[in-house]
Amino acid sequence: MARKSRKQTAIQQNQIPDSAADYKVYRTALYARLSADEHCRTEGTTIENQLYLLRDYVKDKPYLQVVEEYFDDGVTGTRFDRPDFTRMIEDMRAGKIDCIIVKDLSRLGRNYLEAGDYLEKIFPFFGVRFIAITDGYDSICPDVTDEGLIVPLKNLINEIYAKDLSRKVSSAFYIKQKQGKFIGGSAPYGYMKSPADHNLLIVDEEVREIVWQIFHWRADGDSLTTIVRRLNDYGIPCPTKYKYLKGQVKTARSKTGLWTVSSLSRILENPVYIGDMEQGINRAALYKGMKSRKMPVEERVYVKNTHEPIVEREVFERINQKREKDREKFHNKYGMYDGIAKEPNLLKGILVCGDCEKNMSLWRDRSGVKLNPPRVYYKYICQTYQLLKEKGCSRKRLNKKDVENAVEEAIRLHIKLFLDNKTVLEELNKTQQAAQINAGYQREIKDALKRKKRAEKMSGSLYNDYADGLLSERDYLYAKEKYLKQAAEEEQRLSELQEMQRRYETGCKGESKLDSLVQQYRDFDSLTEDIIHSFICKVLVYSDERLEIVFCFEDEFRELEEVVEERRDELCRQKTELSMAANM
Repeated sequence: MARKSRKQTAIQQNQIPDSAADYKVYRTALYARLSADEHCRTEGTTIENQLYLLRDYVKDKPYLQVVEEYFDDGVTGTRFDRPDFTRMIEDMRAGKIDCIIVKDLSRLGRNYLEAGDYLEKIFPFFGVRFIAITDGYDSICPDVTDEGLIVPLKNLINEIYAKDLSRKVSSAFYIKQKQGKFIGGSAPYGYMKSPADHNLLIVDEEVREIVWQIFHWRADGDSLTTIVRRLNDYGIPCPTKYKYLKGQVKTARSKTGLWTVSSLSRILENPVYIGDMEQGINRAALYKGMKSRKMPVEERVYVKNTHEPIVEREVFERINQKREKDREKFHNKYGMYDGIAKEPNLLKGILVCGDCEKNMSLWRDRSGVKLNPPRVYYKYICQTYQLLKEKGCSRKRLNKKDVENAVEEAIRLHIKLFLDNKTVLEELNKTQQAAQINAGYQREIKDALKRKKRAEKMSGSLYNDYADGLLSERDYLYAKEKYLKQAAEEEQRLSELQEMQRRYETGCKGESKLDSLVQQYRDFDSLTEDIIHSFICKVLVYSDERLEIVFCFEDEFRELEEVVEERRDELCRQKTELSMAANM
């Protein structure tokens, strides 16, 4: 009687075919995903339940060897930049996995086009088998082409479902906004959510007087900077610090926060303090394909008299009028000094105050514009000190040219030291001793590669014996684990030997990024922003005008120095030993 193939049996039973893996063992990844709203909608829907289903599926399939489990909890399926999904794809590209199993297609994603790209292009390109258990989908199943229209359709349904949910949520929020109900995550400074109704704001009596005073100071003509300094001098906690003290936020940054012009401006511009509600300032809608963006004033939702005000409406209007006059005055002066050449800020994002850790700002001093010829002085200053004085930081004001000259000199010296060390290493590589050591590395690498290939070959041939009944499942799994472990150990040893040889020859374990940068800029004529950002991560400025330069690739630079020093010591020891042997 002719024996039926496992392929035919699987298809007849209308289950996910297992037989396509008869002669291959897959390094398998289990992936689970759950969006935040699914927790609320479905009782018992958890990541643990998904993983249990996946583990149960593979437990009786010895050719599906689980390498790693990945899960994204509380992340929407419309995004494909999910943390663990990204990690899984990186492992796939690195060749660590060649099979991915999910509960259903919606776990992969709810974006029709991107999900289709993974199923039809990316996974096949990397030779990755994909299984969606409850959808009965297996990418290596002989009849998968029969389902060719069903899979894209399910992906499309998943995307439509996500967009429909987005539309319903957006619609529900919009209705609440139109009713004047507060839908924000946390109440504005000066208010709290009512315990009886979280969509209603009530006044926080602890800071009512502070908010009222802020508006009246500004209405009486005090500048924003003056008010900020006064609040900080009085020791009044800023909004983020106040939330930290109340236990509403727990970030370390909030613990030591101070009042700033930006935080004060947000309060003074917010109509919530006169009892009005303005919402929908930033809006996103997946169902429209619209990412988060700031909405024009006329498209926001504005409802008057929704809650108790803290500030009189006429005071708020007076401040608004003053703000508009200040803006008009600024725009009238805009471009007045365009005729005077501006110097670029080469150290933008690099120059940092060593005390408050804020970026230093380039200040353009125009006190000499009326001279003939006009003169402009450029200084790097600490913005925290400028705003808060000694309360915020210590005074720092450095001449722009002096800082740039110091940075340029440091980069040139860094390049020279690197090239000097490379030259010394090249000379050391020409010695007979170096040739012998390199030959030893080559022999060890060749032997490790042979052992690795042999272990992989033995592991790959085991399944035939298991399928033919020559090995029990227990013996098969034991032997397979043994050979896979041996192959992994040899792979690790091979990698270590290659790194050791490369380090011995070049002074760097991997590809030298610093070397390519040095070759590109070794003879640069003048300092540019590209050169600074290529070599330097950060320049710290301290109150005594001391600069601390943190270079990129410092580990690589230090490793080269260490290798050169080790090789020199090694050569000296050899010469000493030869000399002693000759004198004996």
